[in-house]
Amino acid sequence: MFWLPLFAGVVLGGATVALMAIGDVTNQRGTWATTMVAIASFYVVFAIQSGDTLEIVVHTGLATGFAALAIVGARISSWILAAALLGHGVFDVFAGQVIANPAPGWWGPFCLGIDVVLAAALAAMLWRGQVLD
Repeated sequence: MFWLPLFAGVVLGGATVALMAIGDVTNQRGTWATTMVAIASFYVVFAIQSGDTLEIVVHTGLATGFAALAIVGARISSWILAAALLGHGVFDVFAGQVIANPAPGWWGPFCLGIDVVLAAALAAMLWRGQVLD
C-alpha cells in the first residue's frame, strides 16, 4: 500500500498550498516553519500512542532536529525550509528501515506526498525570486 496514500498526500499537499495562497500566507517564513514543526510532530504523537518510552524519546529528538531546521530556515534561508520539508519526506519513507517506526504503514507515503508538494511549492517561489517576510 504505497501509491494510494502517496496520491492522497499529494492531493492534501496541493490543497494545503492552495489554502495558504487563499489566506495570503505563502510569503511568510513563519507559515512554512510552523508547517515543518507540525509535520515533524506527528511522529511524536504516534510514539506516545505506542507507549514505548524509547520511541517517544527518539522521535522527540528527531522532531526537535526538524524544528531546529525550521527555525534556522526561518532565520537564515528559506531554502533550508524547503530542504527540510523534502528531507522529512525522504525520512518518512525510510524511517522504518532505520529506527522503530510507530506510524501506521500508510503514513510514510502519505506524508511523503505532502512534504514533496510543500517543498516544491516553496522552492518554486524561491526560485522565482520571491522573498519571504
